[in-house]
Amino acid sequence: LLFYRPGVQKQTLRKLRRGQFNIEAELDLHGLTVELAKPALNEFIRDCINRGKRCVRVIHGKGLGSANKQPVIKNKVNIWLQKMNKVLAFCSARQVDGGTGAIYLLLKHNR
Repeated sequence: LLFYRPGVQKQTLRKLRRGQFNIEAELDLHGLTVELAKPALNEFIRDCINRGKRCVRVIHGKGLGSANKQPVIKNKVNIWLQKMNKVLAFCSARQVDGGTGAIYLLLKHNR
């Protein structure tokens, strides 16, 4: 996955993709249904923004446990995050941090 808002500098995006930001918080959505994952993600992001967190990781899984072995939560997270104004950018994590089963997420500062 890869998403970034206009105005996000290429250097910032490059650092995010390389995993060069400190991960300040993490949310694991493994095994949750869509109905449980969405409010959990919303609350996590709201809490991170209120606590001044800049870069976080969300583990959505690869969909291997779903009925058709397709990534349900991953696809929903992609859609949900793009609609959140406080999300500046996100991308799939490096293999050591979860690979295509996780994302690095860059949040807008509360000022």
